Amino acid sequence: MQPRTVSTSDASNGTKNSALLRMDTWANAQTVLQVNVTGTATYTVQTSMDDPNDPNNPVAEASMTWLSASDSNVVGKTASAGGILSATPTFVRLSQTAGNGSCTLTVAQFGAAPY
Repeated sequence: MQPRTVSTSDASNGTKNSALLRMDTWANAQTVLQVNVTGTATYTVQTSMDDPNDPNNPVAEASMTWLSASDSNVVGKTASAGGILSATPTFVRLSQTAGNGSCTLTVAQFGAAPY
């Protein structure tokens, strides 16, 4: 998967969540994350196994359960940081919980579907 990027800005009036990044469920598991912070911001990378497009058990986007990433390097942080997801969630997003700055999350998932 080519690196993909989402961003948030100005959460001074409440939490701002980025667009959702759908992961490649057929690729190898390891995913690298990098969050760049400009100005003042507090953020957490979040993951979800819920899927609004699941043919058997769809979950509405507004009802998805979001958990903090398993790598604490990108949870509750205020400075730029990198992390790794060792298992592949269905979706990843960036949640900026405070600050009038901005955050950019870049996600790169390695490998392709094994044959």
